[in-house]
Order: sequence, then structure tokens, then C-alpha cells
Amino acid sequence: MTATQVGQGDLQVGLARLIHINALACDLNRVVDYRTKQLEVRLLASYLNAPGVGDPLQVDHQAFVASSRHIRSFVTESSGLGMLTAASEALFAWDNTAHALHSFDALPGPMLTTYRTGGIRPDLLFHLPSGRVAGEARGRHRRAKTLLPKRPLAEQRSRLQELALWSASHRDHAYFMSWVWIGSSGIAVDIFLPQDKRWDDALDVRWKRQGEGHQWHFPVRERRTPPEGSSGQVPAGDPGPPPATDALRVMRSVPAATRPQPTADPLSRTSRLVRRLYDTAPALDAELVGIPVRGTWVPADALGPAQHEVLLAVLAEEPPRQAGVRERLARAEGRFDACLDGRLLTVVRSAAQPSPGWQELEEVLLSPA
Repeated sequence: MTATQVGQGDLQVGLARLIHINALACDLNRVVDYRTKQLEVRLLASYLNAPGVGDPLQVDHQAFVASSRHIRSFVTESSGLGMLTAASEALFAWDNTAHALHSFDALPGPMLTTYRTGGIRPDLLFHLPSGRVAGEARGRHRRAKTLLPKRPLAEQRSRLQELALWSASHRDHAYFMSWVWIGSSGIAVDIFLPQDKRWDDALDVRWKRQGEGHQWHFPVRERRTPPEGSSGQVPAGDPGPPPATDALRVMRSVPAATRPQPTADPLSRTSRLVRRLYDTAPALDAELVGIPVRGTWVPADALGPAQHEVLLAVLAEEPPRQAGVRERLARAEGRFDACLDGRLLTVVRSAAQPSPGWQELEEVLLSPA
């Protein structure tokens, strides 16, 4: 197997979205309890940090390398799910307000017959107008000085070959893989795409020559920089990436599918999972647009004084139409990072700042009627 690098640049990753995606990654056949999810949130947010809007995602590397192997794996794999989701936004213009997302551990009943339960399988299933794309999230601690290896490693090639076999057994299902690297210099990710002509339309990787080298511009939509003196507001309806910047490299790899299968499924949210979380969450005297909310704030203080606090909350029912990512970021003005996906709400704020009020969250998260 060979891999050709086709792009390199920055990937926008939001800490709230990263935590949010991991909260949704539950096996519906097992017990789901809000308390365990909150414990995982507290632990993950203690290792990871995004100091401000647009700043790189950081890891407490000293604590990370001093931790046991299973804790390091938890942090790395959780980071991988967040990177995988951010990559889908950049590569395929996936938008959580318009396109469904499922964990392969929590597929709705009607989809269980479509995918085999035995053997290897990817992590997340992204639903796009052109069809479904499966995503695999992996990662490792990188001890070398250079965070990104010069060439794919044996374990990466092995997993890609397994994914190619999975794809072939599911009528050449579309797929891609993210591989997160955590090291002393930060966090980076390799994105592997199968060698296939259909990715040529999805990937508009452009470069321009500067001296003897090439500068790659990625992702598909270039980040807009407001002119000096502007308010920094981004036009409404422009779904863009969440905050925090991390190194990204995109490569083509093993041959795979022809075209993704079109789907006509309504593909509702994993309501069973969210209902269990709501039933086990603590009561909260609060409402969002008149909808009762359960949950509580938790400090990320597993490793010492908390730098930020996280709210994991569940609404009693689906809220009205939610605002796009860029619009939410512009409205929040850096005071907090929030993610609302169906009934599940995740908010990250600095421990030095007061909690946003519910009216404020409503104004930031929801589109005006």
C-alpha cells in the first residue's frame, strides 16, 4: 500500500464539539447513565484545553505521559472522534444542523440490518446528500520530535486494509480514516482517503509556489479573515468550522469504492440513547425556549484546579431550528463554546468566567423564528 500526500494545513476543532461527539458514542445495548458520561467529560476536559477562540487544541502532556495506558488510550481515542468529525466538515461540508450523524455503536433499529454486527467496523457514520460515509478514528502517542511521521506506519496500513475489506463487504461503502498524534509539541492528525476519483470533487486542495517550496491551502472552504476594523461577524447561514486550530495532513491510500450508496432513510437522531441520558440526568430548574433541561456543570479539575467547566445537558424534546456553527461562534463572541445537536447540549466555558444564562444560550444557539 502506498499513500500520496495531497494537502496539509490547519483543521478547526472545537472542544465543546469534541466532548459532545464522545457523549453520543454509546452502545445502545449497554446501560447508559448520565453520571458515567459526566465522569468521562470531567476526565477528558482535564487533559485537553483550548485557551481561546481560534487557539490550538492543547493537551497536558506531562500528565498524559504519566498516566496509565488505558487513560492515554481514552484521551487519544476521544480526541480522534473529535478530529474525525472536524475533518468531515472540512472535506465533505458535513453540517450537523442539516446532516445526520450516528455512532456504529448506537445505530437506530432500521439500520441494524444494513451493517454487520460482527467483525471490524468503523466508528461514525456521516449522512450526506450524496450518500453515507463511514469514518474511522484512531490515534497514538508520538514520542519522536516530529509530530507527523514521514510515511504511513505499519499499523496504519493494517487498519486501512481492514477498512477496505469492510467497505468491499458492504457494496464498496465510502469511508475515510483519521489518525491523531499526541506529542510534546501538540496535537496533529493524518487523514487517509481511499484512492478514488470521487474524492477529486470533494477535495479542492490548492497550492501556490513560494520560492522553492509549496504552500498548501486546506480545507475546501478557505477561512475568511474579517478586514481590520470590522466586528468579526460572519454572514449568517455560512456553516464553517468551530474554533481551535490543529495540524492536518491529508493523504490518499488504499483503493476502495465506486460511489457511496444513496439513502432515502429519514435517519432520526439516536432518540433512545438521549432518552436514557435525560432520564438519568439530575433535575435542573431551567428551560431553553420553554423546553425543560436536565444536567449540571462539572469542573475539569481531575488533574488540579479547573481551567474550564463543562455543561452536559439534555432537553426534554427537540428544540427549534439551530443556528449554523459560524453564526453561533460570532454570537458567543468568545465567551463560551457550545454545541447543540438534537436534544443534547454541551457548553464549555472558562472557569474564570460566569456561566452563560439560559436566555443567552438561547440567543446564541437557536436561529430566530
